[in-house]
Amino acid sequence: MNKKGFVTSALLYGILSLFLVLILGTVAIVGNRKITNDKVKQSALDDVQALSTDESCFTTIPNEGDKLTITDYRSDCPKTVYIPTTISNSVVDQIGDSAFKDKGIINVTIRANITTIYYNAFTGNDNVLFIIKSDRPTTGVPAGSGDIPGTIWGATNSSIRQD
Repeated sequence: MNKKGFVTSALLYGILSLFLVLILGTVAIVGNRKITNDKVKQSALDDVQALSTDESCFTTIPNEGDKLTITDYRSDCPKTVYIPTTISNSVVDQIGDSAFKDKGIINVTIRANITTIYYNAFTGNDNVLFIIKSDRPTTGVPAGSGDIPGTIWGATNSSIRQD
């Protein structure tokens, strides 16, 4: 091989090597960025789910024992709802019929204390994300059953995520 061929080969090899380093480096950076973004998103989601909605947003009635049923939700309260475990030191264990009717709810976090959600508790709300924070499905009235076919507790085009 003459000098010109050697220089050309070396130059091409160098360019190819640089190209591979740039491509692999970019893939590694993008991959690490995705992992970091996923961790940030999960952390933010965990923080948000740890919040609560002010007790004054809910109207309740007593039911069996020292327990409460949510019967209404104030329209001027946040559209992201965190069902409380207790209100005024009484355990909230039910969400009553039409309790969140036509409130423009976006998403609802439901913890393990809720044992019953009535058929039409969320009627008139659309595209609601229900986040169930329990290792067991909510008992009582099942999601999607009841008076309005194709809904989740009355909410149309909605979904459930079990955490």
